[in-house]
Amino acid sequence: MLERDDLDSLLDKHGVSGVSIAVLCPDGSGDASVSTQCAGIADPNATPLFDSTLLQIASLSKPIASTFAAGYFADAGVSLDTPVADALAAANSPLRLRAAKGMPAEWAETVTLRQMMDHTGLGMHYANGVPRSDEFPPVLALLSGSEEAPAPYGYASLAMTKAPGTRFGYSGGGFLVLQHLIECREGRPAAEVMEAFLRRCGTAVHLGLTFEHEPPPHKHVACGFYDGQQPVPGGRKSFPPFAAGALGSAAGLADWLRVLALAYHRPEGAISHAAARAVLTPSAAGDLGSDAFMGAAMGVGMFVFDSHGADGRTSRWMLHQAANDGFRGVLLVCFDGPDAAEGPRGFVILANGDNAAVNLVSAVARRLLCAPRGPFARVALDWSRVPDPDVPYLSRASSQEEIVNLGLKEQVLNAFVKPAAGPVLLPLPDVPPTKSAHDVDQGGA
Repeated sequence: MLERDDLDSLLDKHGVSGVSIAVLCPDGSGDASVSTQCAGIADPNATPLFDSTLLQIASLSKPIASTFAAGYFADAGVSLDTPVADALAAANSPLRLRAAKGMPAEWAETVTLRQMMDHTGLGMHYANGVPRSDEFPPVLALLSGSEEAPAPYGYASLAMTKAPGTRFGYSGGGFLVLQHLIECREGRPAAEVMEAFLRRCGTAVHLGLTFEHEPPPHKHVACGFYDGQQPVPGGRKSFPPFAAGALGSAAGLADWLRVLALAYHRPEGAISHAAARAVLTPSAAGDLGSDAFMGAAMGVGMFVFDSHGADGRTSRWMLHQAANDGFRGVLLVCFDGPDAAEGPRGFVILANGDNAAVNLVSAVARRLLCAPRGPFARVALDWSRVPDPDVPYLSRASSQEEIVNLGLKEQVLNAFVKPAAGPVLLPLPDVPPTKSAHDVDQGGA
């Protein structure tokens, strides 16, 4: 982990209030332990940020929702290649997808459940926050906006502007539709459905992971801060659960990712093997633009990339970023190949800051990856491919989403040595971790 003085110095340098870190360290027998570290403050009253403090995990909600959905639909006998229109009709939903003006109407009938989660189907990049002083609207109201009658809180129209499966375009809207579909099928709020799923996943929910807008009373939640360390009014905004609304500790999310990584290799566990494979397998359609966006291919709700080790062999990593008002974060975990042979290794970094926290998260990630005695010491990285770490990232981006994604990509991800073949990822030879005694204690996870 980092020296405490160094971590405090980074917070001061970048003007960020607090940071929570969890590192997955392989245990040598195929599993991993979670180590935590935190620094800074959680709120304007200077309450310390603890490793049990919950922060908004923003878009890191999407991989969890996708994993749930992959298993949920499999259990129901519904293929991920089912048209969304058919699934909505079967759930008695009043929602009907539509193509944008001038676009082929049949697009709305052919987009699939998979494309809804791999960002090749629907639009609406951001899911906007709602002040906590307001009653959160039904998700259907957020999905029904048009140019003539906009949805509340600045939600963009969901009208389709691309042929399904032909082009990557990051979509929070797809996860709003997924939430609505699950709620129609289940007849209860998505957060309630997810609570049961998380409890089946082992210790993650106890360490701090919830899709409720308001956590249990005994949980401490951090306030979000804009740049200049101005607090978000009300402490934080509320977001749609599947797209960006979960609250979590870095430790809780890291432990959940540990379970997901193990499920990728093992036929039994708290997360189904088939669901893990669906989420962590790169799209057969190829890049379609996700590499330019994130430097990675797209699975189902999770980005995936390969890196070459010093011996030329390839390992595979899962990746996702997070950006809500006043919060930023990242997950990065090696789950397959030689670098995962002793168990998954990676980290979760959550910060209660805004764009300044893009620089902070990148700086913390670099230090974790460069630690000479840390879990990434043998990972092959070429830091000559990225800018000087002492020069803060200056955005050349034209939009907010590019600021967030290009920041980490240019400051950290470009150091990974990618296969010469490019972003199209092929199946790796299986390197199954061995089963440890920890699996028995955790129900096979």
